[in-house]
Amino acid sequence: MSPGHTSPNPDIPGVTYLSRDPALPRPHIGVLGSVHGDEECGVEAIRDLLRRGKAGELALGAGTMVLIHGNPEASALGTRSTEGGADINRILDFDWVTTLPRDQWTSEHHRAVALRPVLEDVDVLLDLHSASKETPAFGIVNAVPRSLEVAKRLGVGFVVHSWGELSPKVTIGVLQRGERPGISVECGQHHDPQTNARALAITERFLRYVGALEGDEPALTEVIELEVEEILKKPSPAFRFARPLLGMERLDAGELVGTDGTIDFRLEKARWAILPNEGAAVGGDLLYLAKEVGRG
Repeated sequence: MSPGHTSPNPDIPGVTYLSRDPALPRPHIGVLGSVHGDEECGVEAIRDLLRRGKAGELALGAGTMVLIHGNPEASALGTRSTEGGADINRILDFDWVTTLPRDQWTSEHHRAVALRPVLEDVDVLLDLHSASKETPAFGIVNAVPRSLEVAKRLGVGFVVHSWGELSPKVTIGVLQRGERPGISVECGQHHDPQTNARALAITERFLRYVGALEGDEPALTEVIELEVEEILKKPSPAFRFARPLLGMERLDAGELVGTDGTIDFRLEKARWAILPNEGAAVGGDLLYLAKEVGRG
């Protein structure tokens, strides 16, 4: 195997192109990691790909990988966002560009604008994340049909079809507006070595399936398909879950999810619990509740 050609984007730090062809041909295949600075698995996968690509240890296939470190400033701090900053993965609808005065933009607003042409250029995107609590790896797909096809090749057991009200604001929403497939994957818990290893394995399966790496096509995986119906917001500082929750637990109809002593939240129907975060700020995303929409 020959060393790949690497080309850092001269205008956007943290974006590097990797290809066997110095002309960097299409398709442009995006791998995005660490839009949240405390989610190290994505940037570790990107660094591994770059290291092996430069050393000639990757059997590069067609097209060009576009390797994107989402939020380098927050990664340097080890925090989800920069101090006083915003969540990049909640502002990618770009509605604020003409309404929020520029002097009120945070580091993340500037980074979102810088990444916009890169995200709008790639032909397919894998976006790597990790979670605050232990969770099985699962994918989230945009509404472009091929996204589900790709997600079923990643070796995950669950695929979420909609992120509810957040769908236009996240990375794969940018891809959907261009009618291109986008898949986000929650790879496990923050700072767990197994999560980093899983992120790299998922990335390699993705790259083989879309043709950016040579090798056997990854096997089709049977998945449980879910759709987010409700995002539970933290109502007060005192709110606590009725019992410890892990990601991708099935909750029964009538089950008490949690209480703050005044407000009880009890399920009317059986639902799947996604990304429980008891440490969320008041008004923040405490829990995503999803219904099952298929298996296969």
